[in-house]
Amino acid sequence: MLIAISSMAQKSSSQLVQPEKQGDTYSISIQNQVLEINPEIGGRITSLKLEDKDFLTGKEVNADYWGSTFWPSPQKAWKGHLSPVLDHQPYTVSVEGHTLKMVSQKDPVFGYVFMKEISGNIQDTSFSIKYTITNRSDQTRQVAPWEVTRVHPGGMAFFPKGTGERWGNMASLAKDEGEITWFVHQPDQIPAQYSKFFSDGAEGWAAQVNDPTVFVKKFPDIPAKQAAPSEAEVEIYTNPDKTYVEIEQQGAYQALPPGASLTWEVTWFLRELPAHIKPDIDRQGLVDYVRNLVN
Repeated sequence: MLIAISSMAQKSSSQLVQPEKQGDTYSISIQNQVLEINPEIGGRITSLKLEDKDFLTGKEVNADYWGSTFWPSPQKAWKGHLSPVLDHQPYTVSVEGHTLKMVSQKDPVFGYVFMKEISGNIQDTSFSIKYTITNRSDQTRQVAPWEVTRVHPGGMAFFPKGTGERWGNMASLAKDEGEITWFVHQPDQIPAQYSKFFSDGAEGWAAQVNDPTVFVKKFPDIPAKQAAPSEAEVEIYTNPDKTYVEIEQQGAYQALPPGASLTWEVTWFLRELPAHIKPDIDRQGLVDYVRNLVN
């Protein structure tokens, strides 16, 4: 039984790129962009490159927390120690049509099985990542989907402001300008300990700009009341060493009966900004550019 699915439009096979295997990894290349995925490390997205420059951080920055991954929310349910079979042990892998499909083993604690389906779209130069959580236990579970993506520090995260107030010990470092929330990573202002803020979003997108490149995530927007307990639709985290920033977003928190699945789709865009858009002085131009991209 499938109880939730994203509303993203289906793409024809003629628009999609064939994944290529290279050793343990698979790559999906569109023009000057390459997405790399390693099924042997929890189906993790290990690299997102534009002109050979990686927008994501690698394991040389942090041996455990690098690239982009997928977690169940809320974190307090698994006390910060996610089952290895979901996080970093091998997934089974196949290529079906033009889609890379990876499936985890059954999590022995909650009974979750994760599936990740990844494809590249030639038409709009984007990458689609479809996550599925299936409950293989004999109990109903409460869970929300959660994508965690680590990027290089020193940039600027931004997203449309949702309802309610931000919270977390970095909440005061984020600033609202009109409809948009901005967070500029300034290491000297980041608290020494656990550093994060939580916020509702709007419009279904969040972005990070590391000049001159902007990375955009598009996802189904949810009302604040549908977020998991102690969590939020959009979350920004910086590690204590201040060597990476996590751009995180979550879907709706819902009941998952035994045998049921939820599916959640995210679309990634990576672009070099046009020369006339200067992020530090033309924030509205940057927002207009991203809105046009996701729409």
